Amino acid sequence: MDFLSQPHYWYFALGAVWSVFQGVRGVVETRLSNPHASGWKPWERMIVLYIHDFVFRFVCTMAGFVSLYLSIVLFNEISPDNELSTGDALLMLLMFLIGIIGVAGQLHYVILMGKWPSAKNS
Repeated sequence: MDFLSQPHYWYFALGAVWSVFQGVRGVVETRLSNPHASGWKPWERMIVLYIHDFVFRFVCTMAGFVSLYLSIVLFNEISPDNELSTGDALLMLLMFLIGIIGVAGQLHYVILMGKWPSAKNS
């Protein structure tokens, strides 16, 4: 098996790099949006804020890549002679939407939507 001829390896390598970028971006955003945390000890900031946000964004972005990949695999497995069932169509659409939202780095916002009270509502 030739490593260079397998596109899914490159796809998941790109997904891992992009997910790390999104995780680091989340840490920076968390640091900037929590100025009160500067009074905490460094290990407290690391555990309470940074590790959680990095892992959450990394997993959400990687889930987007996996979901997009699985929707393409499902699409390629569909026989053109058979009728597409409603369940398969909805599954493909849902996986595609989750994939696009996840790869764009917005899946964590969609998950948290309505869960995080804004400062204006307080």
